[in-house]
Amino acid sequence: MLGVAVSADDKLFGPGRQRAFSPFLAPDERRQLNEALRISGDLPRGFADELRALARRYVDDGESVKLRALCLLVADLCEQGWQVAVEQDRIIFEPPGLKRSGEQSIEDVKARVRAALQTARLRQLREPSVRQFLKRMERSTLRPQGRTSVLDLIDDGASLAKALKKVAALPADERDQALATIIDPVVEICESGAKCRDTGLGLIDIWRYFRHTWAHEYRSVPGRQMLVLIRNAARPNRPIMGIAMLASPVMRLGTRDRWIGWLRESAEEKLQSGEWEPIGFAKAVRKRIADSIKAIRWDDLARKEEIAHPSETVVFRLEQKAAGAAFAREQQLKDHYEDHHDEHGRVKPYRGDLKFARPDSDWKGASEDLLFVRKRAEGLAQLLFAKSVFQAAHLSRKPFEALDQLFRSKDGQRAIDIALAEFRKAGLSSEVADVSVCGAVHPYNELLGGKLVALLLTSTEVRNAYAKRYGGQTSVIASQMAGRKISKPAKLRILTTTSLYGVGSSQYNRLILRADDHSELPFDVAWGAIGKSLTGGFGTLHLGRETAHALRSMAIARHDSRRVNNRFGEGTSPRLRQIREGLDALGLKSDAILHHATPRIFYGCELSPHARDALMGFGVPEAAAPSARDLAAAWRRRWVGNRILREDTIDRLRGLGVTSVRASLHADPDGQFVLPFELPSVG
Repeated sequence: MLGVAVSADDKLFGPGRQRAFSPFLAPDERRQLNEALRISGDLPRGFADELRALARRYVDDGESVKLRALCLLVADLCEQGWQVAVEQDRIIFEPPGLKRSGEQSIEDVKARVRAALQTARLRQLREPSVRQFLKRMERSTLRPQGRTSVLDLIDDGASLAKALKKVAALPADERDQALATIIDPVVEICESGAKCRDTGLGLIDIWRYFRHTWAHEYRSVPGRQMLVLIRNAARPNRPIMGIAMLASPVMRLGTRDRWIGWLRESAEEKLQSGEWEPIGFAKAVRKRIADSIKAIRWDDLARKEEIAHPSETVVFRLEQKAAGAAFAREQQLKDHYEDHHDEHGRVKPYRGDLKFARPDSDWKGASEDLLFVRKRAEGLAQLLFAKSVFQAAHLSRKPFEALDQLFRSKDGQRAIDIALAEFRKAGLSSEVADVSVCGAVHPYNELLGGKLVALLLTSTEVRNAYAKRYGGQTSVIASQMAGRKISKPAKLRILTTTSLYGVGSSQYNRLILRADDHSELPFDVAWGAIGKSLTGGFGTLHLGRETAHALRSMAIARHDSRRVNNRFGEGTSPRLRQIREGLDALGLKSDAILHHATPRIFYGCELSPHARDALMGFGVPEAAAPSARDLAAAWRRRWVGNRILREDTIDRLRGLGVTSVRASLHADPDGQFVLPFELPSVG
């Protein structure tokens, strides 16, 4: 059972908590907003769409950008189940959370959350560009492989059920081998430009098509992203069993950081419990600080002796340097806006002279960009402060006494926080990935295909593909920080993800394959819950694309500059930062809006024994990863073999396939799915 600490945010941000705001509006603007939001009782049908139509009229008529942004924001929140009311000069929001009322079951609550997510998804599916994409993918087209479409990659549930029923009738000792002739999962990585050998379709397009069947709308994400298809090599056309995406991890995630040991409190607990050895930790901390200093170009910021024996003076000077560079860059962005904005106040992002790595990139010159002068001075000041504190505590000579002193003093705690943040930065850059998409496609969801996909992400095939794609790449940010070309290995050690729903079962529950039960596995492969958030977390999933654009315009108008430029090194999650700036510019408390109040369960998977310790710089022996074939064999044995003996599973399989997949993609204007579908002609 997970022990869950209740944070101070529970009182402010918990489900059902009201959040009142007084936006910055002129009297006439406030009157117009009050008229638009004056409702009594339940929201009328189509209320959100009417608000969006009103917002677009403000744009067309050249009216206030503030009213446009507020109308779009309220429309999104209403669709997500938030209660919205106006009282005089205040807007009151109340998020739904996952609180059950009356006779509601857990499934009822999940259905309510799913319905809220579906609203934005259905709106996206009705967009002309998306409709055109789906139509193109489903159209049977003559290719070198013959007439093919994406529908050829959806397995026929009735045919699959028939084959599995025959396997179920075999003696128990023959089923496993027979099952492998019907279900043989393989991993296929979606590389740019790569085509499916069975249909001739682009692998990325295939992945995107099936991603549109998910419960929430499809959005591209910044940073690294590796798209994965899981296919059944034993069936005609190697149908898609499931899809996944490995993405850049969130920079700060308390539950994950606590689990790994990147937070001071958890590090202290591990030391006190004996899980970590003090001498090893002290050595790792000193090495981490030294390596981080080496990764920063400092010849124009400090002298060699100041690096070797830092003092308060050099730290203060570096902080002043960082502040000066930040001020100068703010003026630079304002000048860029003044020189380049159009009549509507729009401006292209300012991304500096170096936008991506080239063989002839001048990294030293790029390190003198104002953004990176600030980052270098700021980072070096922090590192030298930590180094000076560790030196004063004699961490190298007296690790036990020094650690005791450091964890008890204010400066010592700050120094340890800096070192742990450096461990986190290093780990997240190349050794941790977030599983942002992971699940099965009809009909394989009935065979617990989601568990298979999650397991195969730990395979040697996926890990090697990740290392091949990202290992050795020139890092634009690290190279500008160092003033020289920097490339890093990409060795995955940890995978993390979050549940879409904070209640009920998940495909990650009880997802463990023990080596003792499966001789082909070199070690236990396990996904497990690492914590939960009772009050939800921060994010933008509940806000639509149109709202994000309006809030960005609001922020630009407020600051007379575009401060979020989707530029390497500027900061993580540009979308989140743009929305936060826009909300703040409206006079709304951005944290209270971005805090979605939907509880989440966090899951983690160590890709080898003691992977978390390896992230902390402890010497850990390497272990060979299991192959996709071995993981698939264990999955069949652990789950599928028993599941095919259930008649209800076989019955549900018969109803899944092309028709059910298309039903999830083709909705009428009211969001209703119409069955049966007439399949596209092959002529």
